[in-house]
Amino acid sequence: MMFLPTLSVHPVSMMRIAVVDDHSIMRAVYRSLIDDSPELDMAWSASTIDEARLHIERDDIPDIIIMDVTLPDGTGYDLVREILNEYPEVPILMVSAHEERSYAEQAAECGAKGYLVKDSSPAELMDALETVISGEVYFKPSLNAQQG
Repeated sequence: MMFLPTLSVHPVSMMRIAVVDDHSIMRAVYRSLIDDSPELDMAWSASTIDEARLHIERDDIPDIIIMDVTLPDGTGYDLVREILNEYPEVPILMVSAHEERSYAEQAAECGAKGYLVKDSSPAELMDALETVISGEVYFKPSLNAQQG
């Protein structure tokens, strides 16, 4: 798969990805997938909202964020709103074990550019990242029936 970054933030360098997920095994899976893609670089990972805030407060702003919905100290939805209030240009892909459409709808409402369930394939995750980085939206389950 050819993965070409299209954001102007780092036109020549790799895309920096941050991960916010409370499960260490999921952070390790993301890191492995990112490490296997020469165009991608793991900027940082956090297991809580507070940890993610520390990175953001240090102006360690990645090119894209993968955000879990359920975190031990709040919801990813709240953190998405908080980040986008300060950095509206940062695309955020939300991920969750929840397959219900209402979770994807909430992700869209808070400003996330995508939503993906955690049982998706690694190839689908990479497709979702590429789509969101390119400025488009990626929602599975789809929100298409309500748009238009």
